[in-house]
Amino acid sequence: MSKSARQQIVERLRNAGYKLTKPRQHVAEVLLESHRHLSAPEIVELVLATDDSIGRMSVYRTLELFASLGIVRPAFQDGPHAHYVVILDGHHHHLVCQQCGKVVHFDDMPCPVQELEKQLGDTYGFHISGHFLEFFGECHECHQKLHAESH
Repeated sequence: MSKSARQQIVERLRNAGYKLTKPRQHVAEVLLESHRHLSAPEIVELVLATDDSIGRMSVYRTLELFASLGIVRPAFQDGPHAHYVVILDGHHHHLVCQQCGKVVHFDDMPCPVQELEKQLGDTYGFHISGHFLEFFGECHECHQKLHAESH
Protein backbone atom coordinates (compact mmCIF):
# COMPACT_ATOMS: atom_id res chain seq x y z
CA MET A 1 0.00 0.00 0.00
CA SER A 2 1.48 3.33 -1.01
CA LYS A 3 1.78 6.21 1.39
CA SER A 4 -0.55 9.14 1.06
CA ALA A 5 0.81 12.32 -0.49
CA ARG A 6 0.63 14.03 2.92
CA GLN A 7 2.69 11.25 4.50
CA GLN A 8 5.25 11.47 1.71
CA ILE A 9 5.64 15.23 2.21
CA VAL A 10 6.08 14.86 5.97
CA GLU A 11 8.61 12.07 5.41
CA ARG A 12 10.62 14.12 2.89
CA LEU A 13 10.71 17.06 5.26
CA ARG A 14 11.81 14.95 8.22
CA ASN A 15 14.42 13.03 6.20
CA ALA A 16 15.94 16.36 5.19
CA GLY A 17 15.92 17.62 8.79
CA TYR A 18 12.87 19.89 8.57
CA LYS A 19 9.72 20.01 10.67
CA LEU A 20 6.16 20.26 9.43
CA THR A 21 5.50 23.85 10.49
CA LYS A 22 2.12 25.51 10.25
CA PRO A 23 2.99 27.37 7.00
CA ARG A 24 4.38 24.17 5.43
CA GLN A 25 1.27 22.26 6.43
CA HIS A 26 -1.04 24.91 4.94
CA VAL A 27 0.94 25.13 1.69
CA ALA A 28 0.91 21.32 1.38
CA GLU A 29 -2.85 21.23 1.96
CA VAL A 30 -3.51 23.94 -0.64
CA LEU A 31 -1.35 22.14 -3.21
CA LEU A 32 -2.86 18.72 -2.54
CA GLU A 33 -6.48 19.87 -2.39
CA SER A 34 -6.37 21.98 -5.54
CA HIS A 35 -7.58 20.33 -8.70
CA ARG A 36 -5.27 22.46 -10.81
CA HIS A 37 -1.75 23.83 -10.71
CA LEU A 38 -1.48 27.08 -8.82
CA SER A 39 0.86 30.04 -9.14
CA ALA A 40 2.71 31.30 -6.08
CA PRO A 41 0.38 34.34 -5.74
CA GLU A 42 -2.64 32.01 -5.87
CA ILE A 43 -1.09 29.75 -3.22
CA VAL A 44 -0.39 32.78 -1.00
CA GLU A 45 -3.99 33.93 -1.40
CA LEU A 46 -5.42 30.49 -0.52
CA VAL A 47 -3.09 30.01 2.46
CA LEU A 48 -3.93 33.47 3.83
CA ALA A 49 -7.63 32.73 3.38
CA THR A 50 -7.28 29.77 5.75
CA ASP A 51 -4.85 31.42 8.19
CA ASP A 52 -4.04 35.11 7.90
CA SER A 53 -1.31 34.85 10.56
CA ILE A 54 1.01 33.20 8.02
CA GLY A 55 3.27 35.64 6.23
CA ARG A 56 3.60 35.82 2.46
CA MET A 57 7.34 35.22 2.68
CA SER A 58 6.74 32.02 4.66
CA VAL A 59 4.66 30.72 1.77
CA TYR A 60 7.34 31.66 -0.78
CA ARG A 61 10.11 30.09 1.35
CA THR A 62 7.99 26.96 1.71
CA LEU A 63 7.58 26.70 -2.05
CA GLU A 64 11.35 27.07 -2.49
CA LEU A 65 11.96 24.37 0.12
CA PHE A 66 9.36 22.05 -1.43
CA ALA A 67 11.01 22.52 -4.85
CA SER A 68 14.48 21.78 -3.45
CA LEU A 69 13.16 18.57 -1.84
CA GLY A 70 11.44 17.41 -5.04
CA ILE A 71 7.95 17.78 -3.63
CA VAL A 72 6.93 20.28 -6.31
CA ARG A 73 8.29 21.49 -9.63
CA PRO A 74 7.56 24.85 -11.21
CA ALA A 75 5.90 24.68 -14.62
CA PHE A 76 5.65 27.77 -16.79
CA GLN A 77 2.31 28.00 -18.56
CA ASP A 78 0.50 31.12 -19.66
CA GLY A 79 1.88 34.18 -17.96
CA PRO A 80 4.83 35.27 -15.91
CA HIS A 81 4.26 33.11 -12.85
CA ALA A 82 5.33 29.53 -12.42
CA HIS A 83 2.55 27.11 -11.58
CA TYR A 84 3.51 24.52 -9.01
CA VAL A 85 3.08 20.84 -9.78
CA VAL A 86 3.17 18.20 -7.04
CA ILE A 87 5.64 15.56 -8.24
CA LEU A 88 6.07 13.14 -5.34
CA ASP A 89 6.34 9.99 -7.48
CA GLY A 90 9.22 11.34 -9.57
CA HIS A 91 7.19 12.08 -12.66
CA HIS A 92 4.20 14.03 -13.82
CA HIS A 93 2.44 14.06 -17.20
CA HIS A 94 0.04 16.52 -18.87
CA LEU A 95 -1.90 17.13 -22.03
CA VAL A 96 -2.34 20.90 -22.40
CA CYS A 97 -4.94 22.51 -24.66
CA GLN A 98 -3.42 25.57 -26.28
CA GLN A 99 -6.87 27.02 -26.98
CA CYS A 100 -8.70 26.90 -23.64
CA GLY A 101 -5.86 26.02 -21.25
CA LYS A 102 -7.43 22.76 -20.11
CA VAL A 103 -4.86 20.44 -18.51
CA VAL A 104 -5.40 16.67 -18.48
CA HIS A 105 -3.23 14.62 -16.14
CA PHE A 106 -2.32 11.13 -17.22
CA ASP A 107 -0.20 9.92 -14.31
CA ASP A 108 -2.63 7.06 -13.72
CA MET A 109 -1.33 5.06 -16.70
CA PRO A 110 2.08 3.39 -17.04
CA CYS A 111 4.82 5.97 -17.54
CA PRO A 112 5.34 6.39 -21.30
CA VAL A 113 8.96 7.56 -20.98
CA GLN A 114 10.36 5.14 -18.43
CA GLU A 115 12.50 3.34 -21.01
CA LEU A 116 13.69 6.65 -22.49
CA GLU A 117 14.63 7.84 -19.00
CA LYS A 118 16.75 4.71 -18.49
CA GLN A 119 18.33 5.03 -21.93
CA LEU A 120 19.22 8.70 -21.39
CA GLY A 121 20.69 7.93 -17.99
CA ASP A 122 22.81 5.09 -19.38
CA THR A 123 23.93 7.00 -22.46
CA TYR A 124 24.92 10.20 -20.69
CA GLY A 125 25.87 8.82 -17.27
CA PHE A 126 23.09 10.87 -15.75
CA HIS A 127 21.24 9.78 -12.61
CA ILE A 128 17.68 10.85 -13.37
CA SER A 129 15.45 11.39 -10.35
CA GLY A 130 12.28 12.35 -12.18
CA HIS A 131 10.68 14.10 -15.12
CA PHE A 132 7.84 16.38 -16.07
CA LEU A 133 6.25 15.74 -19.46
CA GLU A 134 3.76 17.93 -21.32
CA PHE A 135 2.11 17.47 -24.69
CA PHE A 136 0.47 20.51 -26.29
CA GLY A 137 -2.44 20.57 -28.70
CA GLU A 138 -6.21 21.00 -28.68
CA CYS A 139 -8.73 19.26 -26.47
CA HIS A 140 -11.61 17.51 -28.22
CA GLU A 141 -14.05 20.37 -27.60
CA CYS A 142 -11.70 23.07 -28.95
CA HIS A 143 -10.75 20.91 -31.92
CA GLN A 144 -14.43 20.46 -32.78
CA LYS A 145 -15.10 24.22 -32.48
CA LEU A 146 -12.10 25.17 -34.58
CA HIS A 147 -12.95 22.74 -37.34
CA ALA A 148 -16.68 23.61 -37.31
CA GLU A 149 -15.80 27.30 -37.80
CA SER A 150 -13.54 26.56 -40.77
CA HIS A 151 -16.24 24.64 -42.70
